[in-house]
Amino acid sequence: MNPELELIENVETENLQHETEKKSVCCSIMNCKWCNLIALSVLFVAVIVLYVLHFIAPKAPVFTPKEIVGEPGSGEIVYVNLDTVNAQYELVAILTGDIKMEMSKQEAIFANRENAFQRKYKQFQENMNSGILTQVQMENAQTQLMQEYQQLEDDKERIFNNLQSRQSEALLQVYDSLQAAVKRINMTRNASFVITYQNQSPFLLTADPTKDITDYVLFELNRSYKK
Repeated sequence: MNPELELIENVETENLQHETEKKSVCCSIMNCKWCNLIALSVLFVAVIVLYVLHFIAPKAPVFTPKEIVGEPGSGEIVYVNLDTVNAQYELVAILTGDIKMEMSKQEAIFANRENAFQRKYKQFQENMNSGILTQVQMENAQTQLMQEYQQLEDDKERIFNNLQSRQSEALLQVYDSLQAAVKRINMTRNASFVITYQNQSPFLLTADPTKDITDYVLFELNRSYKK
């Protein structure tokens, strides 16, 4: 090969390699610039989100304690015996007496209905075991018995739920009257706490009899009721 041609080829090869390296360096620089730009964009969005959360998003309400109004109590703790109130408050007997009578009446009615159903079911079993019923008759009898039993249970649940609701309303009325009577009595006594007490309570084993205001409450309850 001609030395001059060989020299020209070597120079061209070196130039080509040099241009390739320049392009590679340029691409690396451009990639770095794009990476930096993306990172800055993400950081900018994060700052905006933090700003919105801190300054624009609704803040939780600050708790402020209620202002205490009125004179402080004497620190005394007194109690009312609920067993005595239930036994001697006349309104309790009136409100719950009718409910108890109705409860006993309905219990007797449903006991009779259940006994009648048991007799009918027993007769069905005897007929089925004796083979006097066809397949269709057995299926019809079973369907009828299931319907009667379901109706019996539905009636029982409906009636007793109604009685329980009436009893709850009566007890609520008694409780409201008790609370009003206690407030009237405590206007002069100014006890800090008035609690209820029952003889069979598992939480209170003994009580100071001098702190028992049941008689005063009963007198106030019955006096108000008779007005």
